[in-house]
Amino acid sequence: MPLDLAERYTVCRSCPATIVWAVSSNGENIPVDYNADPAKGNVLLQLNRGQLVAGVLTGPKLAAARAAGAELRTAHFATCPNAASHRRPR
Repeated sequence: MPLDLAERYTVCRSCPATIVWAVSSNGENIPVDYNADPAKGNVLLQLNRGQLVAGVLTGPKLAAARAAGAELRTAHFATCPNAASHRRPR
């Protein structure tokens, strides 16, 4: 069943892309492209107690999700033309 994100979307501050905010496995907020990208996506969004959670998939888990037709999305940092302006200094 597709995830209904209609009430959760916003627009990136740096570009006109539609995104959603989710929480990563380490508890940080992560912008994710609103539209699914089955070919390039590696982020699986799920609702957990009303909170949108982003799981980044790799290797066999990514292959299995693609084979199952999961709605995979891309972290917006990978697609935003202005992503560098939002990166924190290390």
